[in-house]
Amino acid sequence: MSKNRTIALVAVILLMSGCGAVKENRIRYEVLSDSSLPEEIRRAIDHKELVAGMTRQQVIASWGLPCKWCYRTQKSRGGDIWEYHIPGADSIIVGSDFIGIGTGTYLYFDKDGILKYWSNQ
Repeated sequence: MSKNRTIALVAVILLMSGCGAVKENRIRYEVLSDSSLPEEIRRAIDHKELVAGMTRQQVIASWGLPCKWCYRTQKSRGGDIWEYHIPGADSIIVGSDFIGIGTGTYLYFDKDGILKYWSNQ
């Protein structure tokens, strides 16, 4: 790959990830600005935790957008599945963390977009 193509590819990746961060911040602001937000959900978002019963927007406010390229991130009429790879401070990120070979945390939503449960399997 030529040097110019490599630079262009890196620029596109950075631009795309930056756009996701802007969207996440906007959603977080909107969710936390809602005066009817239950205190339990607000506390979970502040601590980057999940609570069964959260909406998709509340999950994004807490954990950010799900992995778009991951194997298990799926939309369906019966309920979406979102996959996340959230590395800890001492974790090592490998290629499978980005391409999704069943190594993430999976969030299961019902058909109305309400978080039912999550699993590491």
